[in-house]
Formats: sequence, structure tokens, C-alpha cells
Amino acid sequence: MTVGPWRGVLLRIGTGLFAAAGAVCMISPARADLIHLKNGATIQADSWEVRGDDLLVRQGTGRMVIPRADVASIDAGPSRARPATATPGAAPARPGAVAATIPPIPPPATQAIAKEPSRDQLLQAVEALKQRIGDYPVARAENTHQLVDLLNRLGTLAYKGRDFDQAVGRFREALTYDARSASAQFGLAATYFAQGQDLYARSVLDQALLDHPEDADLHALQGDVYYSEERPEEALAAWQRAFMFRPTEAVRARIDKLQRERAVDSDYVRSEAAHFTLKYDGERAGTDLSAQILAYLEEQFRDLEGRFDYYPSQPIVVILYPQRQFYEATLAESNVAGLFDGKIRVPIGGLQQINVEARGVLIHELTHAFIAGKSRGAAPRWLHEGLAQYMEGRRTPGSTAAVLARQYRGMQSPQAWGQTFSYPSALSFVEFLIDREGLPRLVDVLDAIGRGASLDDAFEKGLRETTADLRRAWGESLASQNLQ
Repeated sequence: MTVGPWRGVLLRIGTGLFAAAGAVCMISPARADLIHLKNGATIQADSWEVRGDDLLVRQGTGRMVIPRADVASIDAGPSRARPATATPGAAPARPGAVAATIPPIPPPATQAIAKEPSRDQLLQAVEALKQRIGDYPVARAENTHQLVDLLNRLGTLAYKGRDFDQAVGRFREALTYDARSASAQFGLAATYFAQGQDLYARSVLDQALLDHPEDADLHALQGDVYYSEERPEEALAAWQRAFMFRPTEAVRARIDKLQRERAVDSDYVRSEAAHFTLKYDGERAGTDLSAQILAYLEEQFRDLEGRFDYYPSQPIVVILYPQRQFYEATLAESNVAGLFDGKIRVPIGGLQQINVEARGVLIHELTHAFIAGKSRGAAPRWLHEGLAQYMEGRRTPGSTAAVLARQYRGMQSPQAWGQTFSYPSALSFVEFLIDREGLPRLVDVLDAIGRGASLDDAFEKGLRETTADLRRAWGESLASQNLQ
């Protein structure tokens, strides 16, 4: 059983940092004019004047020349009667004169970007701002600030699309312009964490928290990293700091969950293996059992590594509980035999030697870890559970296949077939796909999903059919084999 998001980190869209990335127009002082450029940049001007095809802008003791064709509009400061006087022989330049000399154009590009940015819009604005930084040194600081915001937005889009290489590149580029950008630091650490690169994530967060010691989001992410690494005391301290700086229900839930788990497993024995960190109740599970379990997991790890063409970047945490303590720590329902929530959690009761049932649960949950890693946490539940049961060795009994076949024939609309999740239907559908296409094709689907493709796009690319068509073919196959 798999529960919850795997390594899910919500970048700070809507929390004030990434949300601000799209709002690139700057607020001008009360007595300054604000010049909007077509590339999305803005310039505060103490005074300005039209000189032929150019606009001469003065800022303090400095001045710059801007082609009038690059100007979108000019907002006059509220206390300004007029800008600077033009050169001798030229008519005075007034705010209204700009409208007469510069053809009307659409609103500045930044206004559209702030509402609903597209990747192409952002890329165009980034390139234009880079050019402006070189062309107009006086406005370098303002344009650089806007450029960092846009690079962070591009990084966020790449992260949400699970293009983690692109996300890392964008956030690191933003940090070359502003090494203390909290948004870029958070985004880079979150991207490393999503890939299982906890060491890199911690390194970025250590510096970020020196720069921004009261940033709640950075502390919360640091807690997530510590929790993943099975460092519960440090995770709890980080989440408590995050909650102190900004109380949220999400962080409160993390704290409650960890405190509940610590009440159960704080004195568990810890054992390390090549690919696993095992924790268990030393009084109820002896070293012989733990050694057997680690040996079995290592054996299955090598098999699954080959089947899924995936190698986890850090040890997988496995926690063995006495029966009652498993349900106390996880709040799972009584029929749950194990779960994966980023860590494998299994109740072993009074087991003294590993048996067939324990092997089945362990391989089931270990498969979830490989599916989550291969798909970068994006595989749908039915595919997770179908593959985990298949790897466990389960196959659909004839009686179950007949029930599913009758359900298919009884559907009013074939389009609705297979949309409701159940463990038997998930296994049956995955069996059908593997029998027809082979496991490697399903692994390709997981890989495509992990790289940002939608489920339908991944199936169409890997199996050449939509999920809807495949579900109908599965239903027809069930009916033809089980309904005579």
C-alpha cells in the first residue's frame, strides 16, 4: 500500500515568494515617473524628454538613452506637472506628448505575465532583461531584480513539470544574479530533495538559513530532508521552528505525525545495510530476524533495480513494528498489512523467522519505493498497486476475473469502465498490460510520467494507445475469456 505524496514539496507559489515572481512591475516613488518598456522592464525617471527617435531619461546625476520604439507607456508621478524641458528649439515634453509621439500599443508584457505566464513569454522577457542589464547600467539593479524573479518562475514551471534538470539550471542561474534569493535557494533545495539528493538539498538549505534565519518555508523543507534521512530529532526541531515563524496546518500535521511515531519507535534498534536502513523493536524482533529481512530486501533490491531500470540515490528506510504499535504510529486501518509513505512500514507481530507472508508484504512495499522513484512520485494509484501486487506474485483468480467481466458487460457507458479503483481491478489491468505489451513498456510509461508527461501521453507514446482504449481492450479480453 502506498499513501501520500512521495517527496512532495510544494514550491512557494502563493506564499509570497514565488507568487511575487510574476509581478515584475516595480512600484515607483511618489514623485517619480514610471517608464514601462515593451520587454517588461520598468525604469523610474526623475525626468525625461523626447529627442527624435530616443527618450533621454535622467536618474539623479545619471542619464540613459532609450529608443522610443522600446517604450510601452509612461506613468507620470502624481505631483509632476511636466517632465524636464526639451532641448532648445523643441516643444516641451509633457506626459500627454508621449501618447502623441509613441503609437498606442498593448499593455506591458509584464502585466500579462503576472496573470498567466507561459514559458515562451517568460523566456522572451528573460532574454530582453539580460540585454537591458548590459545596455542600461543605471537601471541594472532594478532589471536584475526582475530577471531573478522571472528565472525563479521558470524554475518553478520546470519543477511542476518534473523537468528537474531544467529546474536546477534555472534556480542556479537566478543565484548567479542574486546569491541570497530565498526563492531560488528554496527552489534549488526542493528540486534536489525531489530527486533524492538530500546531501545537496541540505547544503543549499544550510546557506539559505544563514541568509534567511526566520524563513518558515526553508525551515519546513529542512525538516522534510531530515525526516527523509531518518534524523527525527533534527526534523522535529526544524518543523517546530517553521511553525514558530508561521503556524500552518501542514507543518502542524508533520509535527503531530512525527511525535506520534517517536512515541512508538524512539528506542528502536537501528541496522544499516548497503541499500537499507532498518529500524525495529529489539525486544520483539531479534537480530536473526532483522538479518533475514535485510538479506531478503537486498536480494529483491537487485532484482527490482534491473526490472525498473532505476537505482535509488540513497538508502531506503524500513521500519518493523509490533502489530499494535504499527497501527498506533501510522493510524492505518486494521486490514492494512504494510505501507509505503516514503519509508517502508511493516507490522511483524511476534514473527521470529521470515515467512512467505512477510516476504510478500516486503516485496510489495519495496516495489512501491521503486515505482515512486522511477515516476518521481507521479504514478497513479492503480498503477502503483497493480504493479506492487504483480511483483509480489499475485495473479487474478478465475472467479475474480469473471466478476470483473460481468461488471464490464453491465456498464451503461464503456467510457466509465475501470475508473473506480479497487485492488483486484488494478492487478487485473496491469496483468493485461504486461501480458500484451511486456513489463519494459510499463516501465517506459513510468519514466515518461516522471519526466512530466501526462498519463495519457505516456501511454500513447509507450503503448501507442490511450488509457481509455486500453481499458476497453482489457474489458473485452475479460469478457471473451470468462463469459461464455
